[in-house]
Amino acid sequence: MSYSADEYIEKPHTMTKAKLNWLPLFFTNFLGVLNDNFLKYLVFFISTTWLMKNQESIVIMLASGLFVLPYIFFSPMAGKLARDHAKARIIQRAKLFEIPIMVVASIGFLLSNIYIVMFGIFLMGLQSSLFSPAKYGIIRDIGGKEGISFGTGAMEMLTFAGVLIGTFFAGIFSDFQKLPGYPVHRMVIVCLALILFAVLGWITSLKIQPKETVPNEEEETSLNFMIFLAHSFRWAKQIKGLNITIIGLSSFWLIGALLQMNITVHCRNILKLTDTHTSTIMALVAIGIGAGCYLTGVISNRKVKMHLVPIGGIGMGICVSLIYLLQPSTQLFTILIVLTAFFAGMFKIPLNAFIQDRVEGRKLGLILGYNNLMVFIFILLSSGIFGLVETLSNSNGVFLTIAGIIWAITVIVWLKIPGANKFKQ
Repeated sequence: MSYSADEYIEKPHTMTKAKLNWLPLFFTNFLGVLNDNFLKYLVFFISTTWLMKNQESIVIMLASGLFVLPYIFFSPMAGKLARDHAKARIIQRAKLFEIPIMVVASIGFLLSNIYIVMFGIFLMGLQSSLFSPAKYGIIRDIGGKEGISFGTGAMEMLTFAGVLIGTFFAGIFSDFQKLPGYPVHRMVIVCLALILFAVLGWITSLKIQPKETVPNEEEETSLNFMIFLAHSFRWAKQIKGLNITIIGLSSFWLIGALLQMNITVHCRNILKLTDTHTSTIMALVAIGIGAGCYLTGVISNRKVKMHLVPIGGIGMGICVSLIYLLQPSTQLFTILIVLTAFFAGMFKIPLNAFIQDRVEGRKLGLILGYNNLMVFIFILLSSGIFGLVETLSNSNGVFLTIAGIIWAITVIVWLKIPGANKFKQ
């Protein structure tokens, strides 16, 4: 095959421009996730020191629950906004709203007031819930259908890079806070960092320039989350495997939330690690998920390869089962938990890409709102599961529960989603 001189000049330029179009969205998402996790883990590591030791699990459970509650009640509104309005504008206004939220959370930390900090967590969940469908729905508007797998994989990789950095620095700051003679100005610095990340995220959001379809306000959408859930479930039946895909994604986040809460408790109580060591393991977990997400996006090569989902599920199931059976020391525990994270990334990306590939037009915004609602119902459920199992057993019992959930959802996905079992087609 030969190319003209113009094609040789134009093709690299087009590819470079396409890559540059992704950057504002990627950086906006990265900074938002970084700030979410920096705030959340400051609550996990620092706010627990304000209370009695036996209240540690309760604080972690409540903080996680307050963050996800807005996703349950406001996901219908978020989906409607993503369908009816320009998604770039929704993202920009949400990022602007993040600045005063971080001011509220900072006041809570400076006053060592658990109620103000928890209110800040709730507001952060509200902000995140309102722009999440727009954030994911805009991927197709920037890169087209052929860019879905790459855009999803790269954005998820940077998402977990944000988790990594936010978690790591929260752990380091927590241990500094426990040193003798801890000065107040260190808390001021971390509060300024929370606000700075919010400001930078808003600035990068202003540079997002997608090619969006015309907003559609004709279809009525209930803002009652129960009615919205039922209506969305019925509509999704029209696309084979869509409801199971959404359940699979919701299970991914349920598993991730359980691991996140349980690693914090397991490292502190069983492995006897400092908060810095714990946050380092959490950072490595984020690297593992990010690597799995990115590699899956590259392997997919502009296609949606659903057979990677059960491979990811089997990998997760083996690793978590070994953690329960072997009850390993720190080094082997870290290796197994990072491998779990890598396979989790492989499990997740094709499910995300399936939704964006199969749902056409502006209906995507509502389905992403439905997906968010399901995801955070499952995450809220994870808080209850963690609190119950950890109280009745211990962190090893939670790992057994997680392993059971992984094996169950892997079998369901393998049997029910088109392409997940390529030999079955």
